[in-house]
Amino acid sequence: MSDTYEDELEQSRAETRAAFETRGFMYAYLYEELADELGPERAQELMKRAIYRRGLEIGRKYRSAAHAGDLAEVGAIFCDGSPCGGELFNPGIEQEGDDHIVLSMTSCPLVDAWKEAGLDPEEIDVMCSISAAVDEGTFEGAGLDLEFLDRLGRPGSEKCLLLLRTRGER
Repeated sequence: MSDTYEDELEQSRAETRAAFETRGFMYAYLYEELADELGPERAQELMKRAIYRRGLEIGRKYRSAAHAGDLAEVGAIFCDGSPCGGELFNPGIEQEGDDHIVLSMTSCPLVDAWKEAGLDPEEIDVMCSISAAVDEGTFEGAGLDLEFLDRLGRPGSEKCLLLLRTRGER
């Protein structure tokens, strides 16, 4: 590959990361304003509801595999569709079974932005909980049950772990 192509690719990755970080800053600013006006609980509720709706739209790409019960395909779509070839979130499959799959992410530009903004660990956990509504909408909208086993925004956590099961399986 030419140096120009590599330079353009690196610039595109940097711009994509910056866009995700901006999203993180915007979530934090919106939360701050809403919490001041409506209280923290109401702010979280409203933000989660709006972000969840976006997740429902994203979930369409998983629906066919989810309805077929093909969790391996759900995992492949998750990993293959991650921005910048996976460099932003470092997605992976932590565990796979007949009735479940555990997806992981070991990096998050949103969490990085919140740290850069100086949010304390508890505030980052709240912001992470709010932003996780997109995943809830994505997978629940696709027809899967989602349980967060861990999130990068929790103090001491090193990865997000998303346990997915076909609807109704436990």
